[in-house]
Amino acid sequence: MSYYDVTPVSVADYRERARQRLPGFLFHYIDGAANSEDTAAAYIADFRDYHLRQRVMRDVSKVDTSTTLAGTTCTMPLALAPVGMAGMYARRAEVLAARAAETTGIPFTLSTLGICPPEEVKQATTRPFWFQLYMLRDRVMIQS
Repeated sequence: MSYYDVTPVSVADYRERARQRLPGFLFHYIDGAANSEDTAAAYIADFRDYHLRQRVMRDVSKVDTSTTLAGTTCTMPLALAPVGMAGMYARRAEVLAARAAETTGIPFTLSTLGICPPEEVKQATTRPFWFQLYMLRDRVMIQS
């Protein structure tokens, strides 16, 4: 039994599980970054400077994390970011992610490179969602 046969508990655990289970091209697509990946490496290094201070035995029953992002009311200050080709990782992944975001009260962002069409995501949800638009050279396609 390997170390990764246990339930993943860290980002590194989930990354390793994905590396083991996904076809190589899919793993590298989701794990990689642009060009030489210098910016991604810098972000990872910068985040090592942040440390969460654990506090226990605190009354959080009246804590309100709700806010507004780009005119959208959210239960907490975050949104699901676009993941290109998410449907290659799970069947109807964009629809599942949009439903999960709606259930938790946060915005969902559909990728330009999504597998599910916007109409399918719209039909599966009741809240508007965001859309990541790559400005491609074919402006007619962008406008349709």
